[in-house]
Amino acid sequence: MKQEQVFICGAYTVYTEWQNEQLKVRFGDRQDTLKQQPVASGAKFVSDDGESSFWNKGNMATFIWRGESLPECRAADSLPKAFSASGNEPFWALSLNGKQAEVSTPEKEWIATIASVEPVNEDSDTPSWRLSTANGDQIDIRSEVCRDTMSGMVYPFSVRYSGQLNVTGCGGETLDLVQGPKWILTETNASMTPSSNMYIQFLADGKLVGSDGCNRRFGQYQFGSEMVHLKWIGSTRRACSETIMQDANIFAEAVNNVRAISFDQNRLVIESRNGTQLKLKNEKL
Repeated sequence: MKQEQVFICGAYTVYTEWQNEQLKVRFGDRQDTLKQQPVASGAKFVSDDGESSFWNKGNMATFIWRGESLPECRAADSLPKAFSASGNEPFWALSLNGKQAEVSTPEKEWIATIASVEPVNEDSDTPSWRLSTANGDQIDIRSEVCRDTMSGMVYPFSVRYSGQLNVTGCGGETLDLVQGPKWILTETNASMTPSSNMYIQFLADGKLVGSDGCNRRFGQYQFGSEMVHLKWIGSTRRACSETIMQDANIFAEAVNNVRAISFDQNRLVIESRNGTQLKLKNEKL
């Protein structure tokens, strides 16, 4: 494990510093110092009260903070273990599996051997990689929000394939852009007053939780290649003022009827089918 290393855990960015068998971890306004514990593989660090731990194995890590498991972490300077990408006009798809890249178009399919993976240091704040294949093709992957030109779905990587195929597209999993932290309402075009008590949170296994400003809500979410589905299925039954209840209903209905999501300067933008737009900020930014 490096002296200093940055990890991406869903929508969390976690900063670590290893010194004298201790690991300092920081994300958002939270930080702690964990002590190294003996393990059979990797490097594991645990807080004095046992409530937090960081277990690093190669480029991957599991992070538990105050008893809460964060999404699986990967080193920011490494690609996800499983990576796929696709694009349009013409349609193409790519799947990376170890040293092999499976590429397909409507006309043909082939498997290319990855000869090298090199970081591209054009912008130190935006990790990028260039993959070269044995037959001379290149795959450039850049860690930035990418919007599919046909479906409108957003993804965490932009991808360019050059060589026997010259195309661009998006890669990675949409979930990695949103999972983990609370997304707090900051702005809307609806006739309501945004409140820091209004938020949504994407948890593991498709669980959606949040608050409409009056009651806590829980539900489900699903991201597909061409759609996003959010649905509240229950809530608490607290009584609030008429104004707060009206705002709560507008917020809840917008989430329940999402048409598309996007990002605007690190804010999550939810577009509903009735025209309501919600802009939400990551609680850790």
